[in-house]
Amino acid sequence: MASKGGFGTWFYGFLVGGVVGVGACAAAALFITNAPIPFINKVNQASERINPIANGSIPDPNAALSGASGTPTNAPKSKVVTVESQADQPANETVQSKPAEESYRYVVQAGAFKSEAEAENMRAELGLLGFESRIIKREDKGTTWYRVRLGPYGTNQEANDVKTRLLQNSVKATVGRVK
Repeated sequence: MASKGGFGTWFYGFLVGGVVGVGACAAAALFITNAPIPFINKVNQASERINPIANGSIPDPNAALSGASGTPTNAPKSKVVTVESQADQPANETVQSKPAEESYRYVVQAGAFKSEAEAENMRAELGLLGFESRIIKREDKGTTWYRVRLGPYGTNQEANDVKTRLLQNSVKATVGRVK
């Protein structure tokens, strides 16, 4: 004879299924939490302990990018020139003229655009490459041009070095001479 299926059979089946399901979830959670994490040992740990309270300062994170002199390797290498007035010199002393190349400054132009937005985009791209630039607005025959320039540099060689580094980063540039 067949037994009658009723509320009790259904309830006990549901109860046993729930207990088995909770047990399976607990076993899976236990397995996952005890499994090794795959990338935890591949992270480079800090080479030194940073304790800003000990001496009151935090080490410079960009120190490795700087050369031995402490200036960034991609910083422009322009010279500072001091000008002395002629009133400070005695009247019998003659002023020696400098060579023609030193009386000029050199700039690198990375582009000239009719739109200020395009010039800002080029300036931002140069900033991402580590170059400091500026935008110069110039009127020429009724047309406004926005020139993106780097510098000034003290010598033609310095300007050409910057131009070469720009060309290596796919930025076409020209060197110009200004007074």
